[in-house]
Amino acid sequence: MPRKCDFEEKYKAQNIPPFNQGDEMWKRPRRDIELREVGKAFYRHQPPQGRDGYNRQDIAFRNAGWFLESKFARGIYESNFGLFSWEDKIQGMSELPKGTKFDAKDPEYNTRIVKKAAKFFGAAMVGICKVDRRWIYSKGFNLLTRKEFDIDIGDEYEYSINMAVAMSYEHYKYAPTHIAGATTGVGYSQMPFFAGLLAQFLRQLGYKAIPSGNDTALSVPLAIQAGLGEIGRSGLLVTPKYGSRVRLCKVFTNLPLVCDEPIEFGVTAFCEACAKCADNCPGRAIPYGDRTTEPLNISNASGGALKWYVNQERCFAFAAKNTVECGNCIRVCPFNKPAGWLHDASRLVIERFPGFNRLFVKADDLFGYGEQEDIHTFWERETY
Repeated sequence: MPRKCDFEEKYKAQNIPPFNQGDEMWKRPRRDIELREVGKAFYRHQPPQGRDGYNRQDIAFRNAGWFLESKFARGIYESNFGLFSWEDKIQGMSELPKGTKFDAKDPEYNTRIVKKAAKFFGAAMVGICKVDRRWIYSKGFNLLTRKEFDIDIGDEYEYSINMAVAMSYEHYKYAPTHIAGATTGVGYSQMPFFAGLLAQFLRQLGYKAIPSGNDTALSVPLAIQAGLGEIGRSGLLVTPKYGSRVRLCKVFTNLPLVCDEPIEFGVTAFCEACAKCADNCPGRAIPYGDRTTEPLNISNASGGALKWYVNQERCFAFAAKNTVECGNCIRVCPFNKPAGWLHDASRLVIERFPGFNRLFVKADDLFGYGEQEDIHTFWERETY
């Protein structure tokens, strides 16, 4: 079982300045002239390249995965739209009678029904924490209009309900191609579905709700505070069950809830012994060595916290050259394996006996885990 940990002590997160969303790497090419060309290389319509993983059907597969997010939520583009709307109510369905409100005097009961609803809507993991104002963006950035905007979340929004979307283990074996990009897109399309439905559930109870994907606030530190996992060498959240193959969304609310606590289950010690994500990063963006408090550039959120800082500029440059986001770091992470007695036992040993970590890394390589799947066979296989 994961152990509780002190967030401030583990990550040295005191005195962290708020992050401007416009400095996020996937936004910067739309506002920084020196990144304009590399941005055009990534965001333009990509032609088929005549090689496996980059053909017309592969690109269509990836782009279709993003459809729900890009059409009905746009959390990667802006804020407060569609399924991520801050105030939308269900149309054509009966509301609570005026003057009535859900009896929320029992925070433990409230928490139980919220988590049950989130799991029913499809979330793989749910954790609750207080809304830590350090992680709300100092300014939002609209990728479509290329303009900054203010983010005003009132003090009444006291709680953050954080949800993880599990992505396909099998499809990520094809990283860094458009085939793996499809499961990334589906993950992003599931985020507004879960968050939007949960927000409506809270509003039907008579309480406020702000659903959010990548917009509004940083998802990773909130997820850590809510007990969903630890941050790894790759800069991604690593969860006990799914490793780093998750996408994150959250809903801010004023419904009284009981908070979860941060956890640790051996990720930091394992990442210190393992560097498979750094070894397999084609952009050489993931660092070797120990954690640090020194960010590499303005795209490193939570600068000053103790963690591994990924060179986002190198990561984006490779994505532009590759014509699709990479995902190698997710593919090769030893924590990503699906549940099973052998993998579950390995996780237990890693949690309790870090002295065996290097042996586990060698065994991971020996058994061929993390190797790219044969892309040529993807569309020929009968399994889906």
